Amino acid sequence: MRKVLLLDYNNRPINICSWKRALVLLLKGKARNARLLNDIESMIKVENFLIPLVIKLNYNLAVQYKELPFCRENILVRDEFVCQYCGKKFPPEELTLDHVYPKSRLGPDIWENIVACCKECNQKKADRTPKEARMKLLRRPYRPKDYLKFELKKYPEDIVKHWQEYFEAS
Repeated sequence: MRKVLLLDYNNRPINICSWKRALVLLLKGKARNARLLNDIESMIKVENFLIPLVIKLNYNLAVQYKELPFCRENILVRDEFVCQYCGKKFPPEELTLDHVYPKSRLGPDIWENIVACCKECNQKKADRTPKEARMKLLRRPYRPKDYLKFELKKYPEDIVKHWQEYFEAS
Protein backbone atom coordinates (compact mmCIF):
# COMPACT_ATOMS: atom_id res chain seq x y z
CA MET A 1 0.00 0.00 0.00
CA ARG A 2 2.71 2.46 -0.95
CA LYS A 3 0.94 5.64 -1.95
CA VAL A 4 2.15 9.05 -3.10
CA LEU A 5 0.47 12.44 -2.75
CA LEU A 6 0.20 14.26 -6.07
CA LEU A 7 0.20 18.07 -6.01
CA ASP A 8 -0.73 20.46 -8.79
CA TYR A 9 1.65 23.15 -10.03
CA ASN A 10 0.48 25.46 -7.19
CA ASN A 11 1.21 22.89 -4.42
CA ARG A 12 -2.46 21.96 -3.87
CA PRO A 13 -3.28 18.27 -3.29
CA ILE A 14 -5.13 16.76 -6.26
CA ASN A 15 -4.81 13.00 -5.84
CA ILE A 16 -3.30 10.10 -3.95
CA CYS A 17 -1.78 7.72 -6.46
CA SER A 18 0.16 4.45 -6.48
CA TRP A 19 3.94 4.48 -6.37
CA LYS A 20 3.93 3.02 -9.90
CA ARG A 21 1.93 5.97 -11.28
CA ALA A 22 4.24 8.38 -9.43
CA LEU A 23 7.32 6.68 -10.88
CA VAL A 24 5.93 6.98 -14.42
CA LEU A 25 5.21 10.71 -13.90
CA LEU A 26 8.74 11.24 -12.56
CA LEU A 27 10.47 9.27 -15.33
CA LYS A 28 8.48 11.06 -18.07
CA GLY A 29 9.46 14.42 -16.58
CA LYS A 30 5.83 15.35 -15.87
CA ALA A 31 6.44 15.65 -12.11
CA ARG A 32 9.22 16.24 -9.63
CA ASN A 33 9.90 15.88 -5.91
CA ALA A 34 7.75 18.46 -4.09
CA ARG A 35 10.43 19.01 -1.45
CA LEU A 36 13.59 20.92 -2.27
CA LEU A 37 15.81 18.52 -0.36
CA ASN A 38 15.81 14.76 -0.82
CA ASP A 39 14.95 13.73 2.74
CA ILE A 40 15.35 9.93 2.92
CA GLU A 41 12.46 9.72 5.44
CA SER A 42 10.07 11.20 2.88
CA MET A 43 10.90 8.59 0.24
CA ILE A 44 9.60 5.12 -0.59
CA LYS A 45 12.24 2.55 -1.51
CA VAL A 46 11.00 0.22 -4.24
CA GLU A 47 13.62 -2.11 -5.68
CA ASN A 48 16.33 0.25 -7.01
CA PHE A 49 14.23 3.41 -6.91
CA LEU A 50 13.65 6.05 -4.27
CA ILE A 51 10.24 7.60 -4.87
CA PRO A 52 9.16 10.76 -2.99
CA LEU A 53 6.03 10.51 -0.83
CA VAL A 54 4.93 13.85 -2.32
CA ILE A 55 5.38 14.81 -5.99
CA LYS A 56 4.42 17.98 -7.83
CA LEU A 57 3.24 18.26 -11.43
CA ASN A 58 5.33 20.46 -13.72
CA TYR A 59 2.21 21.95 -15.34
CA ASN A 60 -1.24 23.25 -14.42
CA LEU A 61 -4.10 20.78 -14.46
CA ALA A 62 -7.83 21.43 -14.19
CA VAL A 63 -9.12 19.00 -11.57
CA GLN A 64 -12.72 17.86 -11.55
CA TYR A 65 -14.67 17.52 -8.32
CA LYS A 66 -14.64 13.92 -7.07
CA GLU A 67 -17.67 12.44 -5.37
CA LEU A 68 -16.82 10.09 -2.52
CA PRO A 69 -18.20 6.61 -3.32
CA PHE A 70 -21.00 5.40 -1.07
CA CYS A 71 -19.76 2.01 0.16
CA ARG A 72 -19.31 -0.04 3.33
CA GLU A 73 -15.62 0.83 3.72
CA ASN A 74 -16.28 4.58 3.52
CA ILE A 75 -19.16 4.39 6.02
CA LEU A 76 -16.90 2.55 8.49
CA VAL A 77 -14.07 5.06 7.96
CA ARG A 78 -16.49 7.99 8.40
CA ASP A 79 -17.72 6.49 11.67
CA GLU A 80 -14.12 5.62 12.71
CA PHE A 81 -15.01 1.92 13.20
CA VAL A 82 -17.14 2.88 16.21
CA CYS A 83 -20.66 1.53 16.77
CA GLN A 84 -22.87 4.60 16.57
CA TYR A 85 -25.14 3.28 19.33
CA CYS A 86 -22.90 1.83 22.08
CA GLY A 87 -19.74 3.83 21.25
CA LYS A 88 -17.35 0.86 21.24
CA LYS A 89 -14.63 0.53 18.60
CA PHE A 90 -14.57 -2.72 16.59
CA PRO A 91 -12.52 -4.32 13.81
CA PRO A 92 -14.30 -3.90 10.44
CA GLU A 93 -15.40 -7.54 10.22
CA GLU A 94 -17.33 -7.20 13.50
CA LEU A 95 -19.37 -4.21 12.34
CA THR A 96 -22.56 -4.12 10.31
CA LEU A 97 -24.30 -1.25 8.58
CA ASP A 98 -27.58 -0.09 10.08
CA HIS A 99 -30.35 1.89 8.44
CA VAL A 100 -31.31 4.59 10.95
CA TYR A 101 -34.76 4.76 9.38
CA PRO A 102 -35.40 1.04 8.68
CA LYS A 103 -35.18 -0.34 5.17
CA SER A 104 -38.45 -2.24 5.80
CA ARG A 105 -40.12 1.18 5.97
CA LEU A 106 -38.42 2.27 2.76
CA GLY A 107 -35.45 3.90 4.48
CA PRO A 108 -33.05 4.91 1.68
CA ASP A 109 -29.50 3.67 1.09
CA ILE A 110 -27.86 7.08 1.48
CA TRP A 111 -25.02 8.52 3.59
CA GLU A 112 -27.50 10.30 5.86
CA ASN A 113 -29.40 7.10 6.77
CA ILE A 114 -26.62 4.51 7.29
CA VAL A 115 -24.31 4.11 10.29
CA ALA A 116 -21.70 1.64 11.53
CA CYS A 117 -23.20 -0.63 14.14
CA CYS A 118 -22.05 -3.65 16.16
CA LYS A 119 -24.01 -6.86 15.72
CA GLU A 120 -25.43 -6.74 19.24
CA CYS A 121 -26.82 -3.21 18.85
CA ASN A 122 -28.12 -4.03 15.38
CA GLN A 123 -30.12 -6.96 16.77
CA LYS A 124 -31.36 -4.86 19.69
CA LYS A 125 -32.54 -2.06 17.37
CA ALA A 126 -34.04 -4.52 14.89
CA ASP A 127 -36.63 -3.04 12.52
CA ARG A 128 -37.26 0.10 14.54
CA THR A 129 -36.05 3.67 14.57
CA PRO A 130 -33.52 4.56 17.30
CA LYS A 131 -36.28 6.43 19.17
CA GLU A 132 -38.61 3.40 19.08
CA ALA A 133 -35.77 1.15 20.26
CA ARG A 134 -34.84 3.68 22.99
CA MET A 135 -31.33 3.92 21.59
CA LYS A 136 -29.42 7.12 20.97
CA LEU A 137 -27.12 7.80 18.01
CA LEU A 138 -23.69 9.12 18.96
CA ARG A 139 -23.78 11.49 16.00
CA ARG A 140 -26.00 12.15 13.06
CA PRO A 141 -24.85 10.40 9.85
CA TYR A 142 -23.56 12.75 7.15
CA ARG A 143 -22.10 12.81 3.65
CA PRO A 144 -18.37 13.67 3.82
CA LYS A 145 -17.62 16.73 1.72
CA ASP A 146 -13.88 16.87 1.03
CA TYR A 147 -12.82 13.78 -0.95
CA LEU A 148 -9.05 14.04 -0.37
CA LYS A 149 -9.24 14.96 3.32
CA PHE A 150 -11.55 12.00 3.82
CA GLU A 151 -9.09 9.72 1.96
CA LEU A 152 -6.37 10.72 4.45
CA LYS A 153 -8.24 8.82 7.18
CA LYS A 154 -7.48 5.57 5.32
CA TYR A 155 -3.70 5.84 5.59
CA PRO A 156 -1.29 5.29 8.50
CA GLU A 157 -0.21 8.34 10.50
CA ASP A 158 3.47 7.94 9.59
CA ILE A 159 2.63 8.55 5.92
CA VAL A 160 -0.01 11.21 6.53
CA LYS A 161 2.48 13.31 8.54
CA HIS A 162 4.45 13.84 5.30
CA TRP A 163 1.28 14.98 3.51
CA GLN A 164 -0.44 17.05 6.21
CA GLU A 165 1.32 20.37 5.52
CA TYR A 166 -0.08 20.45 1.98
CA PHE A 167 -3.65 19.97 3.19
CA GLU A 168 -3.31 22.67 5.82
CA ALA A 169 -1.98 25.16 3.23
CA SER A 170 -4.80 24.53 0.71
